[in-house]
Amino acid sequence: MLKTDCRGCGGTNLQLVISLGVSPLANNLLKHPHEIDSLYPLAMMYCTDCHNCQLSYTVPAQAMFDEYLYVSSTSKSFRDHFSNAADQYIRQFNLTDASLVVDIGSNDGIALTPLQNKGVRVVGVEPAKNVAEIAWQNKIETVNAYFTQEVANQIVQQYGHADVVTASNVFAHADKLDEIAHAVFSLLRPEGSFIIEVQYLLDTIKDLTFDNIYHEHVNYWSVTSLNNFFNRIGYCIYKVEHVDTHGGSIRVYITKNSDNIDTSVFEFLDKEEKFGLTNINTYLAFADKVKQTKQKTIENLNVLKKNNLIIVGYGAPAKATTVLNYYGINTNQLEYIVEDNKLKHDKIVPGVRIPIYSKDKLNEIKPDVLLVMAWNFFEEIKKNNQALIEQGIQFVNIKDLSI
Repeated sequence: MLKTDCRGCGGTNLQLVISLGVSPLANNLLKHPHEIDSLYPLAMMYCTDCHNCQLSYTVPAQAMFDEYLYVSSTSKSFRDHFSNAADQYIRQFNLTDASLVVDIGSNDGIALTPLQNKGVRVVGVEPAKNVAEIAWQNKIETVNAYFTQEVANQIVQQYGHADVVTASNVFAHADKLDEIAHAVFSLLRPEGSFIIEVQYLLDTIKDLTFDNIYHEHVNYWSVTSLNNFFNRIGYCIYKVEHVDTHGGSIRVYITKNSDNIDTSVFEFLDKEEKFGLTNINTYLAFADKVKQTKQKTIENLNVLKKNNLIIVGYGAPAKATTVLNYYGINTNQLEYIVEDNKLKHDKIVPGVRIPIYSKDKLNEIKPDVLLVMAWNFFEEIKKNNQALIEQGIQFVNIKDLSI
C-alpha cells in the first residue's frame, strides 16, 4: 500500500528522491519458470520535517519474511563482525552468565552464537519459520514470531528482563517502529541498552549504493533522523559507531535516560549537516548520479558482450534483484548466476528471470567473466575462489562497470 506519512515523525511533507520503477521483492526468488512476477513500485521519499528517508510503497511483511532465503552465517565477514561485536558488548556491559541478550530479527542466530559460546544467556526473535528452525539447530533458543509487545511480555515472563536488546537492520525493515521501540524498552532492565545496526544513508548517497534500496528496506536512516525519532518517543541516543557491513552501516546505542551522551553523537550530527543530509538538493543530486551509473554500466557490459565473452553472475543477494531489474540485465547479458547459499540454488531471480545454480554449474558452461553482484564481499569471494582465477576466469565487481 502507498505510504503517505513519515515513519519517523508522522508528517506528510514527503518529496520524491528517486524512482527505480516497478521491481519484484528482492529475496522472493522464484521456484519455477511459470511463476508470475509480483511487481511493486520502488521509490525513495525524503521527509523535509525530520529528514527520514523511506519507501513510498509498503509490501506486507508476511509476503517478505514468513519464508526467508537470506542466511547471515553464509559470510565469514558477517560471522567475524558479530563475533567482534559480542566481545565488545561483554566488555562494555559487563555481561555474565546471569545476563540476558535478546536479538530481534535474529536470523540463524549469527549474533547470539558468539555470546552464548562465552556463557551469556541469549534469546532470538525471528519471524521466518525456516530460518528460526536453523537457529534451533544451532542451539539458539528462538521465538518464531514478529516482535511485538506480546512477544516482549512472553520473554520477560520466561527469561526475565534483558540487559541488552539488539536489532540488526530491523529498523530498516520494520513499519510499526513506535510499537517496536516501546516493546523493547518494556523488555529491557531500566538501565539496559537497545543497540541497532542499520545501513547508513550517508554512505548510500556518497558511494551510490542505490542497490541497497529494495522493498524489505522500508527505511533509510541517518543519525539525524534516528535522533529525531527516538527523541520524539522519549528515548535517548547516547553513542554511535560506524561499522563496515552492507557497504557502510551505523551502530546506534539507545537508552531510556542518559546524562552521559558520547561525543560521537554530536560528531555524526555535525558531519551529516555538513554533508547535506538535511537538504533535498543532496538527494536529487544522488538520483541524477544513479541514472548516470545505469547508463555507464550498460555501456561497459555491452562492450564485454560484443567481445563474445561468456558472462556469469556471482552471488544473488537482495541488492542484485534491485540492480538487475533497474538496469534491465537479463539472460541476454548473464548466462546464469552461481551462489554459495544453498537455499538459493535452482531458484530464479524475479523480473529478469536469471537462473541461480551452485558453483558446480561452472563445470558445464565455463564463463570468461564472473560478474560479482555481492560487491561488498568482492575480495572475500576472490579469496575463496583462487582456483577459478587460476583457470583464467576474470572476476569483475559490478560496481566497477559504472566507472
